Amino acid sequence: MNPYSESVDPARMIERKSFMLGMMTAFGECVAGEAKKCAFSPPFYPQDYYILKNEAERIADELKLFLWLEENEEIKEENRVMWWVMYKFPEILDEYHAIRAKGFNPAYEFEEFAELLSYGYAFGINSEQVSSMIRTKEDTMETVTRILFQAGDWPLPPDSRNNK
Repeated sequence: MNPYSESVDPARMIERKSFMLGMMTAFGECVAGEAKKCAFSPPFYPQDYYILKNEAERIADELKLFLWLEENEEIKEENRVMWWVMYKFPEILDEYHAIRAKGFNPAYEFEEFAELLSYGYAFGINSEQVSSMIRTKEDTMETVTRILFQAGDWPLPPDSRNNK
């Protein structure tokens, strides 16, 4: 017997807020355990900010992490998304700001942030002796995009930037 109604698509039963906070918790645990230098929350619409804010701050407090809100003012208002940068050490946020100061935005040039996000990267004692790499690069955003955004809202269109 199928426990779901035949008229309900089980894939549509994933609730966005819980999904986003769950992703923040999982990635936050990686940052807290120093397996990642930093992580981004899932991108969210500006109107979601107050729905997520209190629990996002609670998660960060419980994991002893800092949050910095990226408001993305260079993205046109009708396309704008936001996210939190989750980090444990202040110099990591400085690295993020240095990359952003070069004009890069993770919504458009994610690869410029890959090392900061510890993708295919090793850090720590003797890390220079490690040959890290991503064996097979895959686009893995389909599930995240389907749950977080309205159809067509992600990836952001190239003409959604105000100043570039």
